[in-house]
Amino acid sequence: MARLVAVTTRDGKVVQEHFGQARYFHIVEVDTNGYQYRESREIEPRCKGPFPDETPHDSSRFDPVIELLSDCEAIVTAQIGPGAAAHILASGLRIFEGRGFVDDILTELVDKKLLEQP
Repeated sequence: MARLVAVTTRDGKVVQEHFGQARYFHIVEVDTNGYQYRESREIEPRCKGPFPDETPHDSSRFDPVIELLSDCEAIVTAQIGPGAAAHILASGLRIFEGRGFVDDILTELVDKKLLEQP
């Protein structure tokens, strides 16, 4: 079964974006045989300050991301704060944190069958 995963990346090659500062979500279709890039989606970053973790978050600011990714099952991001993570998880999206090459991270998701685990 194919699943859509959103990846926070500026260049499509490296997962380096903090969730709240991401302007682009690259959407990939993942199945047991691998993954394939589908499209990029753009959104205004949810955290704009230089130190977003020092600013209290109203979790509703993440609702546009949830709407944008409503057809996705998971998000791969370099980092996400606890408030944003709780709101995203409550919406039913899964979160995978990691930094590195998109190919390496997605290959690990497929090889270890992480999307199939609860």
